[in-house]
Amino acid sequence: MKSKGASLNIDSRQSAKRFSNLQRDLRYGIRQLKRSPGFALMAVLTLAMGVGANTAIFSLIEGVLLRPLPYQHPDRLVVVWQTDAFHHDSGAYFNAYREFEAWRQNSRSFESLAALTWATGPTTMLWQAKPIDALAIPASVDFFSMLGKSAAMGRTFSQGDLSACTLVLAFHFWQQKLGAPRDIVGRSLTLGKSSCTIVGVMPKNFSFYPVATDAWSLITPTGELAQKPWNNMVGAFGLLKPGVTRAAAEAELAAIQAQVLPEAPGDLKLMRTLSPDVLDLNSNFTWLAGRNLRKGLWMLLGASLLILLLASVNVGSLVFSRAISRAREMAMRAAIGASRRRLVGQAFTESVVLGIAGTAAGVAVAAALLGWFRAANPIELPPGATIALDWRVLVFTALSGIASSIVFGIFPAWHASQTDVNSVLKSGSVNQTPAMGAQRMTQSMVVVQVALSMVLLAGAGLLSESLWKLSTTNLGYRSDHLFTARIHLPPDRYGASAPSRLAQTLASSLGALPGVASVGLGSDFVPRGLNQVSIAGQPENSRSDVATQEVSETAIQTLRIPLLRGRLFDARDAKDTQPVAIINEALAKDYFGAADPLGHAIKFGRADDTSKPWLTVVGIVADVKTTTVFQEMGYVEQPAVYRPLSQSTPESLALMIAVNGSPLALVSEIQQRLSSVDANLILSAIDDLRTEQAEQLSQPRFRTVLLSGFAALALALALVGIYGVLSQTVTRRARDIGIRMALGASRDRILLSVLVHACAMTVTGIVIGSALAAAGVRMIHGMLYGIAAQGAGELGVAAIALLLVAAGPASIPAWRAASIDPIRVLRDE
Repeated sequence: MKSKGASLNIDSRQSAKRFSNLQRDLRYGIRQLKRSPGFALMAVLTLAMGVGANTAIFSLIEGVLLRPLPYQHPDRLVVVWQTDAFHHDSGAYFNAYREFEAWRQNSRSFESLAALTWATGPTTMLWQAKPIDALAIPASVDFFSMLGKSAAMGRTFSQGDLSACTLVLAFHFWQQKLGAPRDIVGRSLTLGKSSCTIVGVMPKNFSFYPVATDAWSLITPTGELAQKPWNNMVGAFGLLKPGVTRAAAEAELAAIQAQVLPEAPGDLKLMRTLSPDVLDLNSNFTWLAGRNLRKGLWMLLGASLLILLLASVNVGSLVFSRAISRAREMAMRAAIGASRRRLVGQAFTESVVLGIAGTAAGVAVAAALLGWFRAANPIELPPGATIALDWRVLVFTALSGIASSIVFGIFPAWHASQTDVNSVLKSGSVNQTPAMGAQRMTQSMVVVQVALSMVLLAGAGLLSESLWKLSTTNLGYRSDHLFTARIHLPPDRYGASAPSRLAQTLASSLGALPGVASVGLGSDFVPRGLNQVSIAGQPENSRSDVATQEVSETAIQTLRIPLLRGRLFDARDAKDTQPVAIINEALAKDYFGAADPLGHAIKFGRADDTSKPWLTVVGIVADVKTTTVFQEMGYVEQPAVYRPLSQSTPESLALMIAVNGSPLALVSEIQQRLSSVDANLILSAIDDLRTEQAEQLSQPRFRTVLLSGFAALALALALVGIYGVLSQTVTRRARDIGIRMALGASRDRILLSVLVHACAMTVTGIVIGSALAAAGVRMIHGMLYGIAAQGAGELGVAAIALLLVAAGPASIPAWRAASIDPIRVLRDE
């Protein structure tokens, strides 16, 4: 027992001694940093930039990719789409409502299965006899219960609601558009031609895709979806039973779908080539928010980690240079009895103090960046994504700071332990201290900084060029000075030829406004959809890739789409005349080959479908480039058919007005003219087309701006590193340079030697960085547009730019070296 007690006493004394040493090291380290405030401030700010960037990006990743969805049992929530061979990771199409019904009735893999569809557009509601623009999303009765979500006011859907039109409101719609009436539950809103009862309002923090949803309307057995189940499309959202895999559920749904597909109409040929695709809901939400959102965030985290590493190397270089300048101090401490362990501990403790200070400052930087992100809302995020500095992020920040302290503290600590006391004390000055190994170390750090800067600079250059090419691509139609808006047409009042008459009245009224050059209307701003087209006299094809757009007589001219052959629509194309169509060049080439399409007849759907008319081709126009949901970085030139608005009945109108001044300056006058025609019609999605196109580039613009910022920061750190190393080299070699100049070396030769030294470090870093960047191009290929040959040309430009920019900070110490007075240096020595 005595022996054990003595051992405990010894351990206790040793622990107390270590703690006492740590306290002394901390106090001494803080005093040393106070004596060098410029050094401490530079080191802390540099580290703060690296830690802050990492913390902010990790907050985005944690909130978007790592945090579970804010619903009940998020790990078992899935979505079911229809897919083809090319889109198993994302799904390709909605499901027919009939397929959903069959799955809900017969599937045993799900605790709950609900339908919801955004294959619809904004509509006009009447609230207290006033029209309100709203996005009402049809949903089945089990939708909210499947998510485990209750209403903040009232309730959600129940089986008793299936006999009437029922609404559940989003909180923002109730608050902002309805004025937040406390007695809203039980009151009515007019949706289309139905009076709908409001049964509840969801909590403020509840959201589902799409996040702009204003209300959810109940799908009923007597509604449009159930009455035409093969012609209406929905997404299927399910809660898997415990233990059931997505693959097993997918196999079961495929078997059920195969049993009901024979019921499908003959013109739905595409549907027979598809199969159900069961996907994780969280991952699919991320994909819907941005096709490259997941990959882009991981890329930005990788870039921010490079920034942190570069900042750590930069601070390490500063600390290392400071350690060299304090070599005599360390030698003196060693000479009077300090052990190597104490010297290493002291050097490392000072690095840890800097790391803690830099980490704390980095948290402040991250908080500011996240505050800007929440205020600016630069990109669409998935439903339920919350961006904040929570405990996970703070743990990540602490680990980043500790890792940084280790990175930039280990080399100076190691150097302190290698101090040769005798050689240092024998030397007459710090500049004469043997430091060849130290010089190689600091030069290696500069090479690393240049290499990392080259990687980020090349990546930012590639993304910037891609964004520029994407935003400046000629889309084939006018986008400048073009006012755009949508007008929803209630079906009870705008059937048959009513949309065409409204379009004519509006075109005449709006065309008289001052500053209006021309007015066009259509079913959309560009051709949309995937349709099967049959050509008279040709074998039936199985393709379903043709877009369509109904347009007024002046729409194509307003959009400045070139007419290649034939004519545009005019007064001859009335409701009771021969149905006609205009096709684009892509359809002419793909479907007619060398034959002249003018005068030929085409039909949407199968040739033997008597419910669809044959359309005579009267004109051919140039292709327009459109986006596709599956490709963020790029455009497609889809085969397209234009039909006259006078021979069709769209559910809404897209308004396109070419103006001479600012497109948005006429909003109030345009709304007044519309109200004078029909007081129940309102403008929605008001914008100018250029702004709308710019918003479509928000995701690539966001990652380009951030990566460019990282690259600029990395470049600045690398240039500071080059300047610091060369300055230290010139200072340490002042005697050698003075002797060379005394022996006849010219100032130009001294200047050139320092610049060559800087160039050698920079070129080495560029070569290493170029190799890393070339490998990285493959990883970000899906985020590039118009980049050829793996970006070899862009990498070359980045390398030349980096070399030229590096010449600036290198020239200052080089000029100082060439200005050394050899007589004064030799006299001082």
